Amino acid sequence: MEKRNKILVVVVLIMVSISTFIRWYFFELDHRTNLILACISTVVITSSILFFRRLYAHFDKTMPYDSGIVRRLILQIVIMFIFVSIISQGILYATTHFFKIAKVNYLVKYEFTQLAKIAGYMTQALFVILLNVAHFTYYSLQKWRESALRASNLEKEKSQVQFDNLKNQLNPHFLFNSLTSLDSLIQENPPLARDFLQQLSKVFRYVLKNKEKGLVSLETELTFIKHYVSLLKTRFGESLQVAYVIADDTLDLQITPVTLQILIENAIKHNIINENNPLTIHIKSEGNTLIIENNIQRKKQVETSNGQGLINLRTLYNFLSNRGIVINTDEDVFSVKIPLI
Repeated sequence: MEKRNKILVVVVLIMVSISTFIRWYFFELDHRTNLILACISTVVITSSILFFRRLYAHFDKTMPYDSGIVRRLILQIVIMFIFVSIISQGILYATTHFFKIAKVNYLVKYEFTQLAKIAGYMTQALFVILLNVAHFTYYSLQKWRESALRASNLEKEKSQVQFDNLKNQLNPHFLFNSLTSLDSLIQENPPLARDFLQQLSKVFRYVLKNKEKGLVSLETELTFIKHYVSLLKTRFGESLQVAYVIADDTLDLQITPVTLQILIENAIKHNIINENNPLTIHIKSEGNTLIIENNIQRKKQVETSNGQGLINLRTLYNFLSNRGIVINTDEDVFSVKIPLI
């Protein structure tokens, strides 16, 4: 509202300044007369604009543009033109009959020809039309912004739903593999089975706790991923190596929950892992960016992969940050750069 009032003041000052200059340059009015007329012009223009604003507000409720643009514009222009003509004539009459300004009386009686009066009406009509065009343009721009924002929010919600579904996939697939490993450990190594179960509970506690959160600290995500990796190492042993190089000043920066889990799972899904071909994953920070990279040793066949994980992750980070995810692939290394928020 304050911004609109500032715009109103600027518009009034510009119009009054132009009309004052015209009276001084073309009609050679003295400064006193011109100042009085400038004050009158200010009252006329301000009153007209305030009336227009009330009229717009009334029509926005009773006759919105969506119900008929042409009909509303014509009605607005007619009402406004009548209002401007009446208030202009009223002010001019008061000036000539009550204020008794000689120069103005002379202009009205002797120098306001029929052509000059027509020009005055045309100026009023132009003022009204321009005001309506400006209002309709502003209205259209606001509607476009609202539509764009609504579309953006819908896209973000869609992306969030897809990402939530992706997070939920951790439950069945990972749980099945973990329970299978736990079953064998219970018989072979009960103490290790106990540690494994504790790590497993921490992993699922993290997922359940942060499922609805948009962001968590990097430190929190790293704590979770270390539990997750320890479970994976029960299955893959030394064939899976994960190294961390994280600067202390980045630990308070934020990241979307289970981002690292998705990227590690993606690396395991697409690459061969055995004693002869160990998979090495590096997680390191560079400034306000987190880099996750792994050596490439592609599987010939990848089970149930549609590439949707990285797509959803990329889409989500595009909404969360003005720096998107950067994915690089060369002959030996696959890397993903995640913006820390």
